[in-house]
Amino acid sequence: MLELKVFRNRIANKIFELVLTLLIVSVLSFVLMKLSPVDPATAYAKRHIGSPSPEQIEEVRLRFGFDKPLYEQYFNWIKNLFSLDLGQSLSNGKPVWDNIMLALPKTLSVVFFSAILQVVLVLSLGCITFLWKSKIINKLTNLLCLIGVSIPSFYIAIILLDIFAVKWDLLSVAGNIGITNYLLPAITLGIFGASFYYPLFKDALDKENGEYYIMFFRANGLKEITLFVKHILPNSIVKLIPNFFQSIGLMIANVAIVEGVFSIPGFGYLIVNSVINRDATMIHGLVFFLALFIALANIISDLINDLLIKERGD
Repeated sequence: MLELKVFRNRIANKIFELVLTLLIVSVLSFVLMKLSPVDPATAYAKRHIGSPSPEQIEEVRLRFGFDKPLYEQYFNWIKNLFSLDLGQSLSNGKPVWDNIMLALPKTLSVVFFSAILQVVLVLSLGCITFLWKSKIINKLTNLLCLIGVSIPSFYIAIILLDIFAVKWDLLSVAGNIGITNYLLPAITLGIFGASFYYPLFKDALDKENGEYYIMFFRANGLKEITLFVKHILPNSIVKLIPNFFQSIGLMIANVAIVEGVFSIPGFGYLIVNSVINRDATMIHGLVFFLALFIALANIISDLINDLLIKERGD
């Protein structure tokens, strides 16, 4: 009963942190947009009219409510948020919610395939280097991981696009259908993620291999392959699960540039275009959802970590 109460309190604290985080991020979004030297009403009028007069700009400002005090704009936005009304995009005239729901599945697809690729690469390389005690293989893998985390993702994306779409003509530069549309972006993100997590996984394997219970099983004649498959490998994987869930939220945030290179109209692509077009209503909605995804990923990571600590304690 006590443990259930503690868990409920933990959940309540996480929900409070989530709400507080979203409030702070949304307030900063409005304040920074207000401090921006570019007026969204002026940007909208120039984009749709060409050479607008001051009266026309003022009409746009009144139409979208930019004439109201900042606190009133914010509270109106919060009130409408509960009915999933995030306003109207200044770029295409469509509801912000509809734009986000159209772009989000594409981004989640890239993140999903990238996560699968990272898991396969990290587990494969980690198991090979751990079981095959070769200094050359180990140093070569560490060097490749160092290169993988050092090269910017957009540069890797351009190289992959040049090889697979231009030189080998296996994929189109844009407009691929189905899984091929997400293949190269997933590889781009997967290279960085695998390069980052491989050393952590390898270190977890080495630490688990040095535990006393492993030495006890080994001394009692348990086969090395059995020891690795049943004990070392699963316990090492479990230790990295919280960190991996944290990276899911960060991948959604980092996918923007990659989507731009591969012309995928996803979440990140929408963020970049909204900033370029000074689409204030779209920026507020996108920043809110981006903060929500990152915060949820961190909360899931913390809860999993708490459960793992409890299991080890038991």
